[in-house]
Amino acid sequence: MIKIENFTERKENFNSREVRILEFNFSILEESYYDFYIYYTPKEHHLKCHCFLNDLALGEVNLFPNENYCLMGELKLKKGNYTLSIGHIPEDFQIHHMELFKKEKSNFKFPEFKIRNNLAGSAKKLLEFFEKIYSKYIIAGQHTNTSSGPEIAYLEYITGKLPALRGFDLLSYSSKTRTEDMTQDAIIEIEGNKGSIEKAIEWGKDYRGIVTLCWHWYAPSGGKDKTFYTANTNFDLEEALKSGTEENKALLLDINLIANELLKLKSADIPVLWRPLHEADGKWFWWGAKGAKAYKELYYLLFDILTNKYGLNNLIWIWNAPHPEWKIDNEYYDIAGIDNYVPAGNYGPMKFSYNYLLHLTDYKKPLALTENGPIPDPDLVFEYEAYFLWFMPWFGPFIFNHNINSKEHLTKVYNHERVITLDKIQCYNK
Repeated sequence: MIKIENFTERKENFNSREVRILEFNFSILEESYYDFYIYYTPKEHHLKCHCFLNDLALGEVNLFPNENYCLMGELKLKKGNYTLSIGHIPEDFQIHHMELFKKEKSNFKFPEFKIRNNLAGSAKKLLEFFEKIYSKYIIAGQHTNTSSGPEIAYLEYITGKLPALRGFDLLSYSSKTRTEDMTQDAIIEIEGNKGSIEKAIEWGKDYRGIVTLCWHWYAPSGGKDKTFYTANTNFDLEEALKSGTEENKALLLDINLIANELLKLKSADIPVLWRPLHEADGKWFWWGAKGAKAYKELYYLLFDILTNKYGLNNLIWIWNAPHPEWKIDNEYYDIAGIDNYVPAGNYGPMKFSYNYLLHLTDYKKPLALTENGPIPDPDLVFEYEAYFLWFMPWFGPFIFNHNINSKEHLTKVYNHERVITLDKIQCYNK
């Protein structure tokens, strides 16, 4: 065991604000796997900290209020000197020391790829493909906020390749998209998003690509501007979960609207990586504002309606609220996703975020990087064994801004031998 009690502090500008960073210096004398533990005085709130190894982004570490230490993650390290940095530490938050434990092999276990009952043949085939490539390749994904998806054309122009996976949003398909005090940005976003279902069908059928959908759900009771944000609506999820209330009627109306759109993809025999109620644990969206209990009740209700009432067996469900208290029972999701944004131009392997999700799912589920800014360098992803199924940069500046993802980096990623782009997926998916 290596115990590191001394560390230095510095301040750094991150997203236009100054953050406190702690740096631990240590030496590795023998190449091996090491578990990293951090010891601290707990506070009343959950703290997320960005971590870096020799300036490479490792993702986030979660420090919970009811604990005084946590397993940060596992790293395979060669002999040499290292600096592990922990960022976003409040001034009054006390970290005591860090410990490294050497071990002979990784904790990694190949996940279960259970096929749920009555899953459509096309969805089953996609999961079987994922099982075949898991830990060997990573799928190139790109989110598009609009149906036109200029990000896709841009990537092809820069790299000569197209992503195998395209992300779509259902934000314009709810019943209450016309809200009070709408900003120009909200209006443009809604209008640009229309037609996404048709484009998703085109991507799955004509391009033979993989489709993933999320849903920035405009609150069923309305509100101001973009009402998927908690701050912009008074919609009460707890009331909406009570049968017969006006909120409940509005909630069910929207679910039925979305179900009928999803049926179009089922009719086209297109499997969908379905990521509903995303980032609920952050509570910035109304579906997470009332806490874990209400979120889980809504998730199970949505699953029941879409699966049993509408027979949408083409949906591969992604759980995307990675927090112990917000865990969904294993039989109600197929893949676990984590969203992680690191500083612009940092292409580190996100290994600690991967480890966190790995432990949270008891090593039973395949994992995906369902949202990101900078794309992790594929060489580092496989060197550090962060076996995400796919990466998915957010839309707009996250792919157009060269400071976030440079042209050189995009070209390297999209032409990497272990990255599956659209042209490769037909070769591998046999």
